[in-house]
Amino acid sequence: MSRGQHAADDNSFNKSAGGALLRGVLLVAVAVVLGVVLLQVTDRPEPLDNAGGDPPAVQDATTTTVADDESPPVTPTTIEEPFDPSTITVLVANGAGVGGLAGDVTDIVAEADFETAPPTDVSDGEDVEESVVYFAPSFQEAAMEVAAAFDPVLEVAALPDPPPVADLAGANVVLVAGPDLVPEE
Repeated sequence: MSRGQHAADDNSFNKSAGGALLRGVLLVAVAVVLGVVLLQVTDRPEPLDNAGGDPPAVQDATTTTVADDESPPVTPTTIEEPFDPSTITVLVANGAGVGGLAGDVTDIVAEADFETAPPTDVSDGEDVEESVVYFAPSFQEAAMEVAAAFDPVLEVAALPDPPPVADLAGANVVLVAGPDLVPEE
């Protein structure tokens, strides 16, 4: 018979294979940690040390997502650009029953660079207790800007259904002027 090679009886093969597996797992873990560290360092929009004192450069907002099994998925966020007031149409409705009030308030809104619709009266004819700025869906920020044009700042609320005026006249924001906006004589 020929003399052949066979596994040793001392389990040295099992020890060698187990050691190789452990080294492989350790190598993969080190590579993952190194990759995460490198991604964090290279994804910074500006250097950590701003010794020059120059203001940081403004960059476009982007989101990078690194998938791993331990963290939930990341939803990218959007940064809203400031809106242009001239693209927002504001309708002022007289809710105080004082002649000329809606026209005077419309002038104030126009001075804040908002587009204005012709002033009107509230549709139910009932006087309101205080002024409210109502907004159509997705125009809350615009309504807050309109409200901030007054001192004190007016209340802001979602446009009710039915609206306080018979015809919105294409307005995104409706300001119902109450007795708090009547000028003192």
